Amino acid sequence: MKTGVPLENYDLNLMRTFVRIYETRSVSRAAELLFISQPSVSYALGKLRRMLKDELFLRGPDGLNPTNVATAVYPQLRHSLEAIDEAVQGVTVFDPRTSRRNFRLLLTDIGEIALLPAVLTRIQDLAPAVSVEVLPLVYGTAREHLTQGKADAAICTPRIDSPDLVRDQLLVQSYWGICSASHPRIGAQPTVEEFLRERRVVVSEQLGHEHIQQRMRELNYDQAPAVRLPHFSAMPHVLGSTNYLGIVPEVVGQIFAAESPIKMFKLPFSVPPGNVALYTYRRPGPMPALDWLREIIRDALQEPSDEV
Repeated sequence: MKTGVPLENYDLNLMRTFVRIYETRSVSRAAELLFISQPSVSYALGKLRRMLKDELFLRGPDGLNPTNVATAVYPQLRHSLEAIDEAVQGVTVFDPRTSRRNFRLLLTDIGEIALLPAVLTRIQDLAPAVSVEVLPLVYGTAREHLTQGKADAAICTPRIDSPDLVRDQLLVQSYWGICSASHPRIGAQPTVEEFLRERRVVVSEQLGHEHIQQRMRELNYDQAPAVRLPHFSAMPHVLGSTNYLGIVPEVVGQIFAAESPIKMFKLPFSVPPGNVALYTYRRPGPMPALDWLREIIRDALQEPSDEV
């Protein structure tokens, strides 16, 4: 943070106040979380503004909106405070057996259905008092949530290219077709022509499977989607009562077919597989708790490597 501020003027309490205001977009809410009075927070914000020679936050209809300067310094301050807290508490080694830490994971609904149970099984066995908060993953904001400390990890299919993030390849998923088990025209191996005559249920491209739509365009599939869904989880209910088709990752199709009147069928054309990866913030120093979480997720989901 190159502001020209003398080192003796840095105050950790001011930095904590800044972080809380940034995260809550509210002076009063920040005061509640810091257990101090609202005037104290307002005074600290005024001091920060003078120090950094910037307004930092401007009042808007939805609360306090950060300026460009505030947005630029927040990630460094957030992660610096995390490192200081761990150092002061003497947490050089994370002890999962006694920790009561809350981890925040970004997942789509498909991740909740197909991936989260394996991760929670590991956490339950190794860290009985740890809790997990699952936040909805939106591809466009995932990087921001990780770098700003709003989430500890993200698991998703679309690639997030950023030097600020560590990417761990977890698994490769193939895609299958699904439809009602009583569909009158679709069997176990439909032809391309048979598939293209049917209407489809699609999910939001924000979930990261837009390459499926691209493949359909390449096949000159010109029918408008019968239904657009924000999530995968409603798909078996829709397909079970209609003659529409869907395309889903294989493991999700298996879950839907086991729990609903749904059948899977082999797609009569190729679809590029989806590469599921784990993303975490590239921190400047070791963070034992988050390093442990990263290891747990990799152990639970990562496919064995073919390398010798």
